[in-house]
Amino acid sequence: MMKKSVTFFFCLMLFFGTAIADSREKIEETQLKAEQGNAQAQNKLGVFYEIGLGINQDDREAVKWYRLAAEQGYAEAQFNLGEMYEEGRGVQQDKPTAKAWYREACKNGWECGCKKLKLMDDDDCG
Repeated sequence: MMKKSVTFFFCLMLFFGTAIADSREKIEETQLKAEQGNAQAQNKLGVFYEIGLGINQDDREAVKWYRLAAEQGYAEAQFNLGEMYEEGRGVQQDKPTAKAWYREACKNGWECGCKKLKLMDDDDCG
């Protein structure tokens, strides 16, 4: 059974605080902003799909939204997409691609990306 990294959950809780399932209205508002190209909303919608927060859990949909935000340079989405590739959730597992997304997140100031990249680099040595 695959486990989410402690780092991911720490970063998720840091960003979302004590998130409780958003109302349907809030989810629809996020969806609309995401469809209009708002990277923060795209990432948030990805999180909703990944953990099933107020909508049906769907890793492939999560990857779709993370990728849209990540390609705009949104660091948290780059990190989240890296996690999906590292674990093979919604995409085929691909650790080199995961590292590339962590590297981008780190370059864009997302400290969790730097930590994950270091952990993966350390694993490559041992």
